[in-house]
Amino acid sequence: MIIYGIKAKLLKNDLINDSCPNCNTNNSIQMNVFQRWAHIFWIPFFPIGKTGVSQCLNCKQVLKLKEMPAPLKLSYDNVKAQTTIPVWTFAGCVLIIIASIFFYVSEKQKAKKVNEWVLSPQKNDVFHIKLKNDHYTLYKVNKVSGDSVYLALNKYEADREDGLDDIAAKGDTAFESAQEGVAKPILVQMAKEGAILDIERKK
Repeated sequence: MIIYGIKAKLLKNDLINDSCPNCNTNNSIQMNVFQRWAHIFWIPFFPIGKTGVSQCLNCKQVLKLKEMPAPLKLSYDNVKAQTTIPVWTFAGCVLIIIASIFFYVSEKQKAKKVNEWVLSPQKNDVFHIKLKNDHYTLYKVNKVSGDSVYLALNKYEADREDGLDDIAAKGDTAFESAQEGVAKPILVQMAKEGAILDIERKK
């Protein structure tokens, strides 16, 4: 379940010169400016504007922004002009940008590793494979002989890439006993086409 919503925090409060529209007391209005922001799991994601509330310190009348008479709205605008949007209200956006950069760099490093290792596969390497039907499976290198790589195909497929972890958890018994010989240039081409997503190498 995703928890999301809108919250607000007091940014500034000033005592203004206006008279109270309810009790007519001068210099008794406290103007409060609040910053509103959207959050997901209580993490601020982005600001969604400011709002205000006035309170008479004499009669205690409270007016929301839409309830204020024109002079109070003008005073609210003056107080609001003295406030700035807090940087932390962009925290969620910043986290998304950082996560996107990290994911991009990680994928680039993974692609570089695949392109290097596919040229010199080793016994027990496990290839993460994307099949033509958009399913995913694992191939294990049983033997490398010259330009030929002998692969044991896995008995299982997953319809999502993260399902490969479940397939890997089944262990070596999940691989077929028969093996299939594949030329290295074919594996290189598979890597270029994005069919080889990752290579695990046991040390």
